[in-house]
Amino acid sequence: MILLCKLAAAVLVAAVLTLLLKKDQPAFALLVSVCTAAGLLAVAMHQIEPLLSWLRTLEVYFQGQSPAVLLRALGIALVAQFAADTCREAGLCAASTAIELCGRVLVLLQALPLLRSLLGSFADYLQ
Repeated sequence: MILLCKLAAAVLVAAVLTLLLKKDQPAFALLVSVCTAAGLLAVAMHQIEPLLSWLRTLEVYFQGQSPAVLLRALGIALVAQFAADTCREAGLCAASTAIELCGRVLVLLQALPLLRSLLGSFADYLQ
């Protein structure tokens, strides 16, 4: 709860600073916004480490790479969303849409071995 309050305060300060800089120095306003988002992502990645280590222990119970595939897909989705939001904030709507589409395609490609395994198991069950 304390961490959330600290993060909210940091975001509030960054938002005010961004609004103040947007008129005179739009490049610096974008830089403040991107740095704030990157800092928040770094804090989130640090906080999610226990969950990631627990998911790594689950790999022993799965025959394939299921947790690893899911983690990679989640990472791709988060990076694509961050990049798309950054582009959207900079006024590059077409680029943000393209990045979101690329992220979705990469997630599907990442999950393809898992989908093949699932369909193979289903086909074996039907025979």
